[in-house]
Amino acid sequence: MCGIIGMVGKDSKAIANAVVLGLPALRKRGPDDEGIIEFEGIALGHTRLAIIDLATGNQPMKDNEHDTAISFNGEIFNYKDLRRELEQKGHQFTTNSDTEVILKAYSEYGDRCPEYLDGQFAFAIWDNKRKRLFMARDRFGEKPFFYSLRDGNFIFASEIKALIGTGLVRKTLDSTSLDNYLSLYFIPPWRSIYQDITPLPPAHRAVFENGTLTIEKYWSLKQAPVVMSFDDAAVEVRDMLSASVKSRMIADVEVGVFLSGGIDSSIVTALARTHTSKSLKSFSAGFGEYRNELPYAREVAEHVGTDHFERNIPVSLDDIRTVTRYYDEPLGDSSNVPTSLIAQLAREKVPVALSGDGGDELFFGYGHYRAHWHLPTYKKIIAQVLGYTPDRLYTRSHLNMFSVGERHRLWKEVGAIERDPTARIDLGEAKTPLQRLNLLDFYLKLPGDMLTKVDRSSMMHSLEVRSPFLHHELAQFAFNLPDEYKTNRTHGKIILEKAFSDQLPKTVFSRKKQGFGAPVKEWLKEEPIRTALTDMFRDPRIASFLKADVVRAYRDDFYGGNDALGYKLWMLFVLELWMREHE
Repeated sequence: MCGIIGMVGKDSKAIANAVVLGLPALRKRGPDDEGIIEFEGIALGHTRLAIIDLATGNQPMKDNEHDTAISFNGEIFNYKDLRRELEQKGHQFTTNSDTEVILKAYSEYGDRCPEYLDGQFAFAIWDNKRKRLFMARDRFGEKPFFYSLRDGNFIFASEIKALIGTGLVRKTLDSTSLDNYLSLYFIPPWRSIYQDITPLPPAHRAVFENGTLTIEKYWSLKQAPVVMSFDDAAVEVRDMLSASVKSRMIADVEVGVFLSGGIDSSIVTALARTHTSKSLKSFSAGFGEYRNELPYAREVAEHVGTDHFERNIPVSLDDIRTVTRYYDEPLGDSSNVPTSLIAQLAREKVPVALSGDGGDELFFGYGHYRAHWHLPTYKKIIAQVLGYTPDRLYTRSHLNMFSVGERHRLWKEVGAIERDPTARIDLGEAKTPLQRLNLLDFYLKLPGDMLTKVDRSSMMHSLEVRSPFLHHELAQFAFNLPDEYKTNRTHGKIILEKAFSDQLPKTVFSRKKQGFGAPVKEWLKEEPIRTALTDMFRDPRIASFLKADVVRAYRDDFYGGNDALGYKLWMLFVLELWMREHE
C-alpha cells in the first residue's frame, strides 16, 4: 500500500509547500519511496510501499501522451486483464504496474474508469488538459481518502494526520461525530472527527473543477435474485472465492495470511495454500488465560500445511496508547490492538497478508442475524411499546452502544445528539429484514469500523492487507442468495460450511464464533490500566463536552462490580486516551 496527498489552489508555491509538509505523515504507509509532481495550481505527493513492478512503479506517475498524472494507493487485482483490453484499443504502456493501467483506463473510459477496476484503491488523477482533478475510492472502503475544501483550496490525503500536517486544516472537533462515536463506537464513513475534514465515501467518485466539488456514487448492491439450488450455490461460492484469493496473491513479493482458526480466515488460508507452490506463512494471536484461539489456528495450519507463527498478546497500556496515537480518530473496537500486533508480527516476515474480513457481512456471520429467528414472538409487543416499526426496531438496535437517554445524561449540551445515525443509509434494495441488517453492515459497520481498523493497524507497520471476500461480484452474489442459505436459528455461514467442509477440520465449523476483540473487561481490571484510567478520569479531557461526574459514575459502577458496563467504560477510556494523544 501507499500514501497519497495533493492540493489544488491558486498559489503554486504555497501548494507545493503544503504537500511537502504533509508528506512525512504518510511514510509508514509507504517507506520505500516518495515523490511530488507539480503543475500550475496543483501538486500531487506519494509515499510508496513497493509490491508490484518494484523497479518502475514509482509515483506520482505521469502519462505524457494524455497529459495526466496520478497518485494512487491500493492494488488493482484485474490489472493484467484490463491492460490487455486497453492494449487492444491502442494504448501503449511503459511500465508493468497497475498504476499505469488506471491512468490509461481514465484516458479510455473517463469518469467511468472505477467501474472497470477490481481492487482496493483510492486515487486522484490530474487532467492537465481539462484542468480537473478526478478522484475515486473502492467499493467497500478498504482504502481511505479524506479531503478538506476551504477558501478555494482543495486538499486531500490518505490520512487525516497528513492534512493536519500541511498547516492549512483546523483541528476543530465535530460534536455530531463524537455523538456518533458514543452511539456506534466508531465514526460513520461519511463523517470525520473534525469539522473541516470529510471522507470520500466508499464506491464514490468525485471531480474538483473550477473551484467546485461534485461527488456521485458509482456502485451499490442491487437486487438480482439467485435462482439456484443450495448445492449449486455452494459450488459457485467456492469457485468465486477461490478465484478472488488467487487474484489477491498476485505480487512481486511474498504473501502471507492472517489465521485466527475461525471460518473465514481458515477458508482463505486453505485456498491460498492451493494457489501457491511455495511455502505459505500464517500468523495468529491469542490472549493467554483470558481467551486463546491459538490451538484452533494451529490445527488449521497443520491441516493445510503452512509455516505458522504465533504471538500471545498481554495486557499493555503502552500498546493501547501506541495504537490510539496512530489512529487519527477514536475507534472503540477493541480488536484494533490485537490487529496491530498481529500485523507487526506478519511484517517481520512478509510485506503482504490476506485476511478473512468481509465473510461475516457476506454470509451472515454476526449474532444479530440469528436473533432474527427468535424475534417474531415478541417484536410486535416491544415495537408497540416503543413506538417503532418491527423492522426499524430490529435493524437499529444492535448499533446503539450508548442509548439516546444515556447520551442525554452524558452530554453537557444535548444539541449534538443524533438520534439515529443510521437513518441516512438507503435500505431500498433490501427485500427482507435480514437484508436490511446486511445493508447496514455493508454500508456502515464494514467501512466505518472493520476496514478502518484493518487499514490503520496494518499501515502503522507498513503491511498491506488484502481481503478476498471483498470482491464486488462475490458480494453481489452473496447478497442475493436466499437468507436461509446463509443462516438459521443456531449458526450462520451455512453455505460456507457446505462449500469448504472437505478442506478444513470439522472443529472450524462446529465451535462457537469468538471474534478478535480484546478481553476488555479483564484488561480494564488489570494494572497498569486500572490505575491509569482512574487517574485520567479525575480530570478527564472529555469533560470539555461530557459531564465529568457521569463519566466517573461509569468508572465507579464498573469497578463496583457491574461488568455489564465494561465495553462502555472501554469506549470512554479510548476516547479519553485519544483526546490526550491528539491535543
